[in-house]
Amino acid sequence: MYTITSRENKLYKRIKALKDKKQREAEGLFVVEGLRGVRDAARSGLRPRLAALAEGVEPPEELRDCETVCFAKRLFSELSDTSTPQGVIALFPIPVYNFSDLKMTENSMVMVCENVQDPGNLGTIVRTAHCAGAAGVILTKGCCDLFNPKTVRSTVASIAAVPVIRGRETEEIMEKLRDMGFKIAVGALTDEAVELFGADLSGRVAIVAGNEGNGVTEKTLAHADIAVKIPIAPGAESLNVGIASAIMMYEKIRQDS
Repeated sequence: MYTITSRENKLYKRIKALKDKKQREAEGLFVVEGLRGVRDAARSGLRPRLAALAEGVEPPEELRDCETVCFAKRLFSELSDTSTPQGVIALFPIPVYNFSDLKMTENSMVMVCENVQDPGNLGTIVRTAHCAGAAGVILTKGCCDLFNPKTVRSTVASIAAVPVIRGRETEEIMEKLRDMGFKIAVGALTDEAVELFGADLSGRVAIVAGNEGNGVTEKTLAHADIAVKIPIAPGAESLNVGIASAIMMYEKIRQDS
């Protein structure tokens, strides 16, 4: 296999450019790095479009049927987003979902993220939604990019397995979910909010989590059927949004069981 050694190479520039959100959206592709991540993505149903290997690295079985290119180790390290590259990168299509793709049942649960900014928090929420059997995850336009390399590294198997609807306005989300028979349960530290463990989360429920610093917007609260809060010890400020989302999702599961 020919080894690419120049930074002027078009494929080198293309893969490098995919670190930028605008380029990912323009091409409809995202980068998965590392053997485990590539395998998780492929085994979850995504089909790789291109594999990039460091010189001397053999492609895993999951990449045998796609176009493969080889880079000199110094160039590959520049493409890598990790401190200790494993020598395997693959480009996968960004999955696009709509409300019709939500996995509906009588007691379906969806997780709605409003303006969540930290990629680590978003990754935690999507992974937990996968583990909790959620029908899907919905992200408002103000959320951080799901295909940020940091999020992808921790969440790629769930990204491929759970329908994640991205970039929608809050009004559209609430109207669609209500039309589909969902109760809107918003996490909020307001005086009107009821304790989570005493709230009725039966039936179809959409759980809404807000921004790390500001919580949910007033507009979203106005759409809520119920506002819920997780009890915390006196003097504690608040729970991390990823942890709070996990608690709310699993309380829904507990009530359904």
